[in-house]
Amino acid sequence: PPPPPPPPPPPQHRRPPPPSPPKMAMELPPGFTAGDGSGGGGPSAAEEAQMEEQMEQMMQQILTPEAMDRLKTLAVVKKDKVRQVQMQIIKMAQSGQLKQKIDDEQIKAMLNESAGGQKKVTMKRRTYFDDEEEDGDSDSDLM
Repeated sequence: PPPPPPPPPPPQHRRPPPPSPPKMAMELPPGFTAGDGSGGGGPSAAEEAQMEEQMEQMMQQILTPEAMDRLKTLAVVKKDKVRQVQMQIIKMAQSGQLKQKIDDEQIKAMLNESAGGQKKVTMKRRTYFDDEEEDGDSDSDLM
């Protein structure tokens, strides 16, 4: 007679696989990638440097050298304000509102407009040691 069939394997208790996360219905904007959820979320340092370089090139085409200098100087202390004005300038350029390069006076006006309710700060430089005597007093009596 034929040999008896082998006994069935013992039952293994398997857990069902975890449900996969739901697919995102929205598409990501250009320049963004889906991350693994480990944090960060922003562009890498290389992407950030490339974006800065592209912004610099666009600003050089749109602004006069004096206006560029003003924005660079202000960016040292007010980077967010400069970024806001740069984005405004790019939108104006893309919509065809710019017919010529933006000069220093126009940049000043844009910066003051973007200040909103903030108080405008004006610096007044004083000179303490002048070659010219304003009070009519000579210092010859001090020697």
